[in-house]
Amino acid sequence: MAFTVHVRKKAWTPAVRWACALLCVLIPGAFAWILSGGFPGEVLGDNGIFLLIAGIFAVSLILPAALAFLAVSFYRERRPRIEVNGSRVTFCPLWRPARTVEWTEITGRTVEGDTAGERLDAALAGALLGGASALAMSQRYGEALRSPKGMAYTYYSGNKKLIALSTKTELENLERFDRLVVNLLAGNPPEEVPEPGPEPPPAGRKAAEKSRLVLVLAALAAVGLAAAAGYALFPRAAAPSPDLLAGTSWLSGDDSSQWVFRRNGTFHWYQVKGETDDNYFAGTYEFYMGEDALSCLTRQLLQYGVTERSVQAMISGNSSYTRENLVCISCVNRSFLLQGQERLSQDTPSAYLGFLVGGGDYLHLVNLITGTRYSFAKE
Repeated sequence: MAFTVHVRKKAWTPAVRWACALLCVLIPGAFAWILSGGFPGEVLGDNGIFLLIAGIFAVSLILPAALAFLAVSFYRERRPRIEVNGSRVTFCPLWRPARTVEWTEITGRTVEGDTAGERLDAALAGALLGGASALAMSQRYGEALRSPKGMAYTYYSGNKKLIALSTKTELENLERFDRLVVNLLAGNPPEEVPEPGPEPPPAGRKAAEKSRLVLVLAALAAVGLAAAAGYALFPRAAAPSPDLLAGTSWLSGDDSSQWVFRRNGTFHWYQVKGETDDNYFAGTYEFYMGEDALSCLTRQLLQYGVTERSVQAMISGNSSYTRENLVCISCVNRSFLLQGQERLSQDTPSAYLGFLVGGGDYLHLVNLITGTRYSFAKE
């Protein structure tokens, strides 16, 4: 004779588990995406603190709750409550160590209505809510005392409780085990009873089981739609545009400086045109234009605080400025030679926002670090 008393798996469990599993994946992924600059700079720049608070709340509260539910649900379903193996019986309370006894060591049994849930609800309502809510919960508890919705079985060895189980938990083989204990306590050896045939599914269970696949597919479809919407609303980080500056030279209208862009992605900005052996910045650059420039400014260069709103304000203030001729130049300064001495000890980033106007012959730029404005004419 061998069987186990264990929890019957509920039809809704897989759908809830899928939802919790998706939360466990999506919450840290979304938070990491926001922190890495994946969220649009326009939104992050204006509401960054709220997004960070929401992300911290999700990671610190919702994620642990989802993980805890997954762990407890798997543990609850996989841990048997009672294992019968011949003459030995192992009792496995959920949160206490298992104990194995002989049949003859089971000396007592009690059966009573299970009103623990209603009693807890009444106590919490009285302590936290009071008034009509507490009264309603107390009435519910009184109804449960008169007509309990479940029965609690408790088994003893001497004066020590072995385990307490409730029919509210939907345990398989609990009645079978209880019949054996009743037979034992009546003075007869526990005798095997015929194996019960498969129980017919409760009303609605078959439909619920069929709906599991629908729920899973719906959850996956929702994730797919969310990903598609995210891709559409929040485009990927911009790639450099076709480089219109490569192989060109520009003269400043504000001083005598000359900015030279080479085809290999490097630049030299000379303090004086024609003096190329001293007093210059040198490094590498990336060129962005139009929507690529806007995406670069609001997604990749978040540290400068440029938003789509501020760019639109610049466009509105000058009829020659458009989204199409918007320019962003992202630089890495690798050398700053001044009066024959190298002034840079490490690579230093810088960036410029501006517009390419006059048919591509003029550059109006703003240094995003210093706020200095420049006007260049193409040579």
